[in-house]
Amino acid sequence: MNFKKKGKVSQSLIILILLLLTGVLSVIIWFSSSHKQTDEHGHEEETEHGHEQEEGEHADEGEIQLSMQQMVEQGLKLATVEQGLVEQVITLPGKLVVNTDQQAHISPNFSGHVEQVNVSLGQKVEQGQILAVLSVPELIDQQANLQMARSTLELARQEYQREQQLWSQGISPKQDLQRAENAYRQAQISIQATQSRLKALGASGNQGQFMIKAPISGVISQKDIVVGENVQLADQLFVIEQLKDLWLEFSLPNQFYGQLQAGQNIQFKVNGLNQVYAATIQSLNSQADQQTGRLVVRAKLNSQAAELRPNVMVNVLITKPTEKPALRIQKSALQKINGKDSIFIVEAQEKDQVHFKAEHVVIGQASSDGQWLEVLSGLSAGQKYVGQGSFLLKSELEKDEAAHEH
Repeated sequence: MNFKKKGKVSQSLIILILLLLTGVLSVIIWFSSSHKQTDEHGHEEETEHGHEQEEGEHADEGEIQLSMQQMVEQGLKLATVEQGLVEQVITLPGKLVVNTDQQAHISPNFSGHVEQVNVSLGQKVEQGQILAVLSVPELIDQQANLQMARSTLELARQEYQREQQLWSQGISPKQDLQRAENAYRQAQISIQATQSRLKALGASGNQGQFMIKAPISGVISQKDIVVGENVQLADQLFVIEQLKDLWLEFSLPNQFYGQLQAGQNIQFKVNGLNQVYAATIQSLNSQADQQTGRLVVRAKLNSQAAELRPNVMVNVLITKPTEKPALRIQKSALQKINGKDSIFIVEAQEKDQVHFKAEHVVIGQASSDGQWLEVLSGLSAGQKYVGQGSFLLKSELEKDEAAHEH
């Protein structure tokens, strides 16, 4: 009887335990479901936040951030947008010519027959060097006359000495002595005149030869003489030029009248070369050229070079005067970004970090020295920008854009 009662109690207890376990499992299932929904909601928030961050990076496209140490390592230097002169340069055609003060035109002192020509076109010669030898009939006659004058002088000298002896012995009258003395003096004068004439004509050769010598050192730029031909007094046989002092000649437009003056330095370039040379203005014609109506300017070259030769065409660099200062930046700062003229400005600076941004600008004229550019729009005075090393930022920006596209 007692055993049965105990069995009934145990069965009730078992049922109660099962109910409790069922309730606990229900709570666990409900809690797990709520946590899962919370995780999914949180993941959605993170996804939306990440998307917002990507949109923020896209909004900052075109910006670069560097530390001060990175700027030093990459050689970046900052500059400030400022007001200043931006002088415009124009080019005028010019020509290098021979300095006529350093030029010699050589003609013969006699008409004659060419026996020798000792130099060629383009050859360098020294002062006093024999260029050619002529056979001159007139010179033969004058040299023969000189020989006759010398003979006459010798006879007059002997007669004068004889009359001196006779007069001293009282044999000959004084009138004979005076007559002999006069004849001797006239013979001396005659030979001196003949010698002076030959010397003035440069006739230092013998047997009717006349030697044409170089009056200055230089280069044979023109030669019009060959062996065997006959030449006349008016013939120009050689031209010798000294190339160390060339001239630059060019025509100046009306708007530049009064800007250039004697003693002023100007610059020029040889066509096809980038080297800049200097010259000093020597003269400005008082009247304009009849054909062009322009003022002809002549300048003396300040340097020598193999490419600076007569008749070489050059470009003369003339600076156009500016009326007032303009907003300007360094030319080295300018870069082409997306096909537009741009520079990198300092947008912000925080402690050791500097934020750069590419800014499009509209550029005007360039300065004469190639250092400055006029800014028409896009910047304001006082803004800081990258004056040197901007090409490094451009490369970095292009890398970032390429990565963003991928």
